[in-house]
Amino acid sequence: MAMDKVLEKKKRPLWQVGALLVGVGAIAYGAFQLLSDASIRTYRVSADQLIVSTVQQGAFEDLIPIRGTIQPFESVFLDAVIGGSVDEVFVEEGAFVDFGQPLVQLSNTATRLNAAQADAQTTEQLNNLTNITNNFEYQRLATERQIIDTEFRIVTLERQKGRFEQLVGDSLISEEEYEAIVDELDYQTKVLSNLKARQIVEDREREARLEQIANQIDMLSENLEISQASFESLLVKAPISGQLTSFPVEIGESKQTGQRLGQIDVVDQYKIVAQIDEFYVSRVAPLQSATFTLAGQEYHARVDKVYPEITAGTFEVDMIFEGATPTNVRRGQTLQMELTLGNPVESLLLPVGGFIQDTGGNWVFVLDASGETAIRRDIRVGRRNNRFVEVQEGLREGERVITSGYGQMEDVERVQLIL
Repeated sequence: MAMDKVLEKKKRPLWQVGALLVGVGAIAYGAFQLLSDASIRTYRVSADQLIVSTVQQGAFEDLIPIRGTIQPFESVFLDAVIGGSVDEVFVEEGAFVDFGQPLVQLSNTATRLNAAQADAQTTEQLNNLTNITNNFEYQRLATERQIIDTEFRIVTLERQKGRFEQLVGDSLISEEEYEAIVDELDYQTKVLSNLKARQIVEDREREARLEQIANQIDMLSENLEISQASFESLLVKAPISGQLTSFPVEIGESKQTGQRLGQIDVVDQYKIVAQIDEFYVSRVAPLQSATFTLAGQEYHARVDKVYPEITAGTFEVDMIFEGATPTNVRRGQTLQMELTLGNPVESLLLPVGGFIQDTGGNWVFVLDASGETAIRRDIRVGRRNNRFVEVQEGLREGERVITSGYGQMEDVERVQLIL
């Protein structure tokens, strides 16, 4: 009877084991990738709907867009100094007027009466002061006349005394007559001394009073001029030459004291008034330059004055033209301008797009080498203008970034482009 033979099991070749392990590993890796991809939030979108920009190295110009309004370089407002009703209008709105030209006549009965009363009272007071001045002069002349008379009397008495001295020595006149002359001479000498002392006091008092009277006369004259000016101000005249750009005045209407009557503009010179966001209030300064394009030609302006007051989130600056001044501008015309805040600086630049509003510049979608997938990446940006944003961290020169809006991609980590 034949015996069964035990067969030995052949070992699998090593190359087959290796191939098997590689296959299992590939299957595991593929499964892992599938699971990983499934866990990444992905947004698929047509490439035609996106804007892709390239990160580039270049000179960053610190520019901000602003909107300016053409305004006259000089304007003067017309206000009613004294209120009244409009009697007559001499010019129409929009007319060119000359300095001192009558514009409108107002009437105010109370002002007319007050001016007349003030004139009468001031004239009366001026007359009284004039009379006082004249009385001082009469007094001065009277005192001088008394001094002259006394001096003449003393001269006469001195002559008589000389003659009487000889006569009394010859016993031709009595001692009593001689002594009478001596006594009167002594009296007139004392009178003369008294008159001169009084003259000094009178002169001192007169000078002080005349100075006071002169001041009072000046004040009264000034009050009289003010009263006359108040009455004359009812006739409103042009304070400068220019164009009457605003003049809402109708015959018969009443205007209150201080009410705005109109505005005169110097139309041969203009300035630009711009409103700028308060974020830049510390960075805007006089002499900074701005450019704008009008009718296909580029013009330049510079900041002349900065008003630091913040109103509704903006502050105001005045700008004047530099170089050629456009001839086809009108008051109130709006200009789109670019204001330069600093010198150009070499930086890494990314074109501005809708992503700035969606991410604040904190992250972007960066395309891979194939250009079919974009991965979310955190970045840090610095200054920005209306064309570029300055990249400080997170991007390299030559990388491509989706710069259009991220409205439907804010919650995803990857964007799949459909080519």
